[in-house]
Amino acid sequence: MGTLIHPLQSADDHAAYVGTIPENYHRGVGSFLFDPYAQELARRAEALAPDRLLETACGTGIATRRLREALPPQVELVATDLHEPMLAVARRTVRSRGQVRFQQADMTALPFDGAGFDALVCQFGLMFVPDKPAAAREARRVLRPGGQVLMATWRSLAHNEPIRLAHETVSRLFPYDPPRFYLIQTGFGEPEYMRRLLANAGFVEISTEVVEKRTSAPSAVEVAVGLIEGFPIVDYIRARDPSLVPVAVAELARAFVAHFGDHPMAGTVEALITTATAP
Repeated sequence: MGTLIHPLQSADDHAAYVGTIPENYHRGVGSFLFDPYAQELARRAEALAPDRLLETACGTGIATRRLREALPPQVELVATDLHEPMLAVARRTVRSRGQVRFQQADMTALPFDGAGFDALVCQFGLMFVPDKPAAAREARRVLRPGGQVLMATWRSLAHNEPIRLAHETVSRLFPYDPPRFYLIQTGFGEPEYMRRLLANAGFVEISTEVVEKRTSAPSAVEVAVGLIEGFPIVDYIRARDPSLVPVAVAELARAFVAHFGDHPMAGTVEALITTATAP
């Protein structure tokens, strides 16, 4: 089928979640952006009845916690992430963490034998991997025949107004050097791209479904902090003008209040859930 290149893909897409970013990510946008889909993926994973499940790009363990709650205790759950600071938060915050094996790992070079898992879940991690075809091939390699992959990727900014407002806020601060981060974050939610990516990796029975979620957070400021200081976009801002970090947060919070209200802030987000089977 040839080499699959996405127009937003570049060699510097593998953003670093280090320093204070993991805590701000978990606290600021964990429940607002990620937990609705964590519950969705956990429900779907439970229906697969796996004996051994691998989660890649687990981040601070938001989906990990929901998977552990949904799966029977005898199911082995292995959760991996490239960034040890993210795993540190996950180890601290996931209940029943004794029943989860956390391990640092690159999803393009997983340290596991082939055909060792019944299912693989990846929630909103694929977008930041520079070599996405390699990640898809690794997912195929570690799954047993008949094993299934569940992946969630954000749809475009047009379908995710909270993230769109964050992109526009930072872009206004740097009109001559606009950021690409939020475009990459939401650049892999089209069904045809995901179908081709997984088909090229050898998967079969590939299906995609657009899933919209209504979500809320206690305050607009909380989400603004999460979307600015909980992602590597904060390093982009600091490298250019550190004084603009609180400015970005304040301006984004005001935009959120105008669009979604406050105490609570309520909005809608949209993602693509892709499933596929290893032959």
